[in-house]
Amino acid sequence: MRETGSAGCSCVRGRRDLSFAPVSSPLLDSRFLIVEALGRGGQGRVFHAYDRLSRRNVAIKALEARPKEAFAHGAAEFAAWSRLRHPHVVRAYEMCRAVSGPLVPGTPYLVLELVRGGPVHLALPAGRVAPRLLEELARRLLRALDHVHAAGLVHRDLKPGNVLVGPGRGRLGRVKLTDFGLASESGRAGVPGRISGSLPYVAPEAIMGFSLDGRADLYGLGVLLYYVATGRLPLPSRSPDRWLRWHLSGPPANPKHARPDLPDRFGDLVASLTARAREARPSSAAAALEMLGAARVRASASIPRVSAAERARIRFALDAARSGELRELRCSGSGLAAHAVRAELAVGASALGMTYLRLGREPGRRASSLPRVVLALLMERGAAVRELVDPDTLARALPLSHLRGVPVWDRLDDDARLRPGTIPAAARELAALLLGAARSRGIALAVDRAALSDPLAASVIVRLRREMARASPPAPGAGGLVLALPARRVTCER
Repeated sequence: MRETGSAGCSCVRGRRDLSFAPVSSPLLDSRFLIVEALGRGGQGRVFHAYDRLSRRNVAIKALEARPKEAFAHGAAEFAAWSRLRHPHVVRAYEMCRAVSGPLVPGTPYLVLELVRGGPVHLALPAGRVAPRLLEELARRLLRALDHVHAAGLVHRDLKPGNVLVGPGRGRLGRVKLTDFGLASESGRAGVPGRISGSLPYVAPEAIMGFSLDGRADLYGLGVLLYYVATGRLPLPSRSPDRWLRWHLSGPPANPKHARPDLPDRFGDLVASLTARAREARPSSAAAALEMLGAARVRASASIPRVSAAERARIRFALDAARSGELRELRCSGSGLAAHAVRAELAVGASALGMTYLRLGREPGRRASSLPRVVLALLMERGAAVRELVDPDTLARALPLSHLRGVPVWDRLDDDARLRPGTIPAAARELAALLLGAARSRGIALAVDRAALSDPLAASVIVRLRREMARASPPAPGAGGLVLALPARRVTCER
């Protein structure tokens, strides 16, 4: 994710940022190495960082506001954003709170997919984009919106700064929709007269305070496409009053009036998207896509949502764990259904100040992601947890080594086989590590079914369940553990 430019975020140089500590390290929470500042938006700043745990480049969106307000806003944004998985939507990986490094302790931040490129109005020569590229841009954004709307969301902030385009060398580069800070559930109404988003792209029904659905995003997309196609907005004014009158009673925006070389179907599409009455716009993003002559695409499958009963069970288990109890949570489904449950668990854990971890299987390998879980604990807990770990035992069981006392994942030994007799001792050490870390803050550990094919991971889970079965009453102030295991339905058990 990269945000720069006047229509989105703007880079700020030579300006002191209040979210930074006076003296700090570029290493955020012993995990993210901050490489550079990418831009600033209305809600905070965006940075390019390297994730030492996942070994990938990411974008860090630091939320700048009062701590409670920023965290509540970030949790809502992450809850919406984390539902989405689409080639044309930026991925939201995690939500965290700063503990150490360049951000003031307690600052919430989102860990996002890093997109090489820039906002559409800077990545493409607005007003001079070839018609075929304009149509392809419209197709990709409509597919992205089809996915967003299928998840029951309305983006509510379609503007050039929130559409990222990568380099293409004569072709259209990667297109990604980003920034779900204003996203809301479809059907929710706003406050009449209160504008959320960028004024030139706000739908008339949002101004009037009516309930919103995907057609509000289609309106914003129509104005955006007009701007990219012509190089100017459909109303040449900076007056908010004139913009409000134009949105409520102005004519549809047809870019062919400014660029006669554009195809009729593209002009008709933009004019239809910017119709003032939402009933006159295409009924969905998929219907709008058909106006470009594209083959009919299958509408995005409805993204499973966690039911109210399941959400209540998850929150009940997390509340109990925050009070020091050990809880087992059986998670239903697979694929997108399992993803929805994990996302709800991650958001709930973050809201309660707990650590969320996922134990899966490494792509292309039989081994589980247990080393990543261990490294996450070591990086987050520091020396207090390192003392609980027997380096010799871990070195024999996992591809871990130590560099000047700092645990690292040894990629050269990534496929090392377990030595005979190592599993019981290693499982005992790792179970103790997890429980010790949980007592200090609280942990929600989601376990994929595929991870249980790893003998060591399965042995660790067995030991954790034994500890749960004979757990004594929690000590005052101690944290607990939620162990989320695969099952046919979601239930909570002691």
